[in-house]
Amino acid sequence: VLITGLGMVTPLGISAEATWGQLVQGNSAGRNLRPDEIDYYDHLIHLLKRPPGGAPVDTKCVVEEIRKRLTSAAANAIIVAESEQDSIRHDPLNAMILAAAAEAVQHSQLSMTSLQSASSGCVIGTSKASLRAMEMAANRFRREFKTTSRAEAGRGTGTGHAAAMLFDETFFPDAPLRHLMRSFQMTGPTLCPVAACATGVVSVLHAAAMIRSGECDLCLAGSVDGSLRASVLSSFHRLGVTSSAGDPSSACRPFDRDRDGFIVGEGSAVLVLESRRHAERRAAPVLAQLLSGGWLTDCTGITQVDTNGHTVARLLSQMAEAAGGRPDYIHLHGTGTSTNDLAEAHGVKSAFSDSSPPCSGTKGATGHLLGAAGTVELALTVMSLRNNQILPTVNLQHPDPECDLPLVMGRTLSTELRTAAKLSLGFGGHVAGCLLGSRSTAAGASLRRGFSG
Repeated sequence: VLITGLGMVTPLGISAEATWGQLVQGNSAGRNLRPDEIDYYDHLIHLLKRPPGGAPVDTKCVVEEIRKRLTSAAANAIIVAESEQDSIRHDPLNAMILAAAAEAVQHSQLSMTSLQSASSGCVIGTSKASLRAMEMAANRFRREFKTTSRAEAGRGTGTGHAAAMLFDETFFPDAPLRHLMRSFQMTGPTLCPVAACATGVVSVLHAAAMIRSGECDLCLAGSVDGSLRASVLSSFHRLGVTSSAGDPSSACRPFDRDRDGFIVGEGSAVLVLESRRHAERRAAPVLAQLLSGGWLTDCTGITQVDTNGHTVARLLSQMAEAAGGRPDYIHLHGTGTSTNDLAEAHGVKSAFSDSSPPCSGTKGATGHLLGAAGTVELALTVMSLRNNQILPTVNLQHPDPECDLPLVMGRTLSTELRTAAKLSLGFGGHVAGCLLGSRSTAAGASLRRGFSG
């Protein structure tokens, strides 16, 4: 299974190259948000005594910007139906996934004929449905309920009608997937994995399995998340997983002795996966190969993890065995929380002992993109292989002695990379990973049957 294209939207930039450029320089996207930058419930705006924010993101505007960068054939294939509800066209999840997918399609030099084939699939996951849509619907319900009389409710025009208003197709986690399929006029197999913060990696593994099984020749694989909402931010704060450091640009400090949590970001990423036969037939530009991967479960708890890292170690050992050797680099999950970083560090150390490869994490720069994190960071791992560069762990200044790993910090490390791994951990015990090979390893082993899940 080969990777032939990628695209992303992150807090650091609206393209893969823009994001990479910021990361190489060690920049962070962390900043304080004003209340009017978050599309709150009306009642939250009232409580904050702040006016509502600006106009919502309109997918049509994103499409017009994308069309400027695409070939005419690709541009003409992207449609946004006039009949779609405003909630669908305006939803940030749909806009972000469409932008990332369009960049990936352009990057891979795909024709629309290939993309619209019945053997071309799409696997797009997210950790949750559109919170914006659900909050807006709940607000509509409250307004409708307050103005409804008992008599109207009895006739089915009151409370029943208000409850019906709660239904919106953007409530489902697969809404970005369906929007992307409609926009590209794709008719092949689809899937929407949900695996908390491991969603992105799990989506790519499912897409690879669909290609390996012969169900697809080509598959768009990715994830998206938009969780800069009061409901999510306050919940994470109560859980104690977000940083309370004063300067947001240096707040998330993965593997640092003074770490105290992450900051939340949002974004999306899409990879183009192809079978070797399909890629060779169209002379596709090969970026990397998926050598091995899989997912396991840490049963410790919903938000708790086994800090000994046994599950992480088992997954890494299985991936290394399937790929024929340990990776040259590991892109860690690195949330900056005390227990997650310990679990990862101990897991890597247990799997590889004193021969642990160089490691780094990028959430100090991008923030935690939650459901989108896995695919964004996997795409960055592909770029590390392409450029023979390991990105630094932004904001890591005083490595925790308990996280005894060869962590890259301070500046980008240039070194030859033939293989690289990506780890993702998610609430609920999700532990997933991929091991990639560079273009020079494209003649190596394929994804092993059974291990991909």
